[in-house]
Amino acid sequence: MKVLLINPPYPFEESPSPPFGLMALAAYLEEKNIEVKIEDYIVNRFSEKRAYEVMSSFAPDVVGSTGVTMNIKKALSILQIYKQINPGVCTVLGGPHATFDAHNMLLHQPYIDVIVRGEGELTFEQLLSHLYDKDKYSQIAGISYRDNDNAIVHNPNRDFIPDINILPYPARHLVQLSKYRALGFPINMMTSRGCPFNCIFCVGSKMVGRKVRYFETNRVVDEFAMLATMKFKQINIVDDLFTSHKSRCIEVCKEIKRRGINHPWTAFARVDTVNVELLEHMKEAGCTMLCFGIESGNQEILDKVKKKITLEKCKQAVAMCRQVGISPMTSYILGLPGETEETIKKTLEFAKELSDNYGFHVLAPFPGTEVREMKDYYGIEILSNDWDLYDANRAVSVTPWVTAERINEIVDRFNGSIKAYILSLGEKQKQGQKLSQNEHDLISNIRSFEITRDLILDRLIENHPGIANGVPVDAKNEFIEYLSQKMKFPKDEIVREVERLIQLDCINFVYKKDNKLYPIWK
Repeated sequence: MKVLLINPPYPFEESPSPPFGLMALAAYLEEKNIEVKIEDYIVNRFSEKRAYEVMSSFAPDVVGSTGVTMNIKKALSILQIYKQINPGVCTVLGGPHATFDAHNMLLHQPYIDVIVRGEGELTFEQLLSHLYDKDKYSQIAGISYRDNDNAIVHNPNRDFIPDINILPYPARHLVQLSKYRALGFPINMMTSRGCPFNCIFCVGSKMVGRKVRYFETNRVVDEFAMLATMKFKQINIVDDLFTSHKSRCIEVCKEIKRRGINHPWTAFARVDTVNVELLEHMKEAGCTMLCFGIESGNQEILDKVKKKITLEKCKQAVAMCRQVGISPMTSYILGLPGETEETIKKTLEFAKELSDNYGFHVLAPFPGTEVREMKDYYGIEILSNDWDLYDANRAVSVTPWVTAERINEIVDRFNGSIKAYILSLGEKQKQGQKLSQNEHDLISNIRSFEITRDLILDRLIENHPGIANGVPVDAKNEFIEYLSQKMKFPKDEIVREVERLIQLDCINFVYKKDNKLYPIWK
């Protein structure tokens, strides 16, 4: 049995991480002796030509894709092409959007055969065991499909995996991690599944359960230690709520410190789940930043969206982070139920006062969220069901008191101020004015990202013609000359970037079967 898993395109601007869910699923399937290949279309351009090549060389029995609301249309279009190439292949769709919009997906997308809802590992493996016996599909909890009479069937939900320690480490070997490392993106890991809260704008607790299930401490730290050797700038712990259990969190931090692992990491937290003792342990274990979803500077709105925090708790959590030396990152959502011009003003003021490091999103009522399912109750008007617009950066819904144009204006002004600041630093640098170390690092990182982004998207390494055997030329310098001809950037910047990529073990030079020397992504 062969399974091809698709990671659909996602904008680099959103700082995507390696496809954790797919890597977790792939690892579980590999453990069951199923051959798996991941096509990652974030760091590789999708094309019909590439799809034909993959289908020809790998010949999968199943093609599965994940997708969030923002990129679900891209996932669907890619699945459709794979189905057209081989109509006999079984196409499967999973992820949060498919989970909560399964009926519409099957109703309007005839090229989708099965939807896997919720946690995918056990469900997908059972589906594969009955793949060629559709009469047994009714026995598989957690799937939606069309029966032999073409009627849409939604089997009962599957129970969440009680002990997630049965799951192996994610199959990171199936993904080109070097490209993510080259772009400066972090590597991600998970120490638990579940979220005990039920905010109306989130599907987290529905997707992974309200009961938090934990990986054993030694397993967590073993994985952390392994990731710490991979030359990523930081490790992101992507639990819905890393700080859900204080004593367990402290236990993990103590074990990291006991082993002498020194690597920066970040995590997500709630303001009401931290105290000074916990934060001190996290700091000592290498935590550099904690991300808090504040959402609003208005208490009434926080209560309405079931956030169950207070503005005073927000102030205390941020102050405690600063006290121990952890950078607090705060995020807010504009356009929540009850939003007015006055509440937006309060949120903007609160954000500036609370933390230097903050950002804004716009409410996107995703399928499965309470705010979407009860939009009339919450006084929300949904303006569009074009899923491409659900990037949480533009208004797709409004309250009676604030227009979409106004919300977009505020977001544009905020993003514009960041761009203007970066441009001003670039001008200062051109004029020979002295920059602070932080300013210099920011400009350097942006430039590095731009060069590597183009290197990846234009497939310049993959398309290198190779150096003939016996030609007395330095491979690195030849590669630099090649890039200088292909790219718009100054040669000195290309030199620095190539040196950086070599130092990070992102690229290497190898002889291939034609006896030519080529640069390759490691």
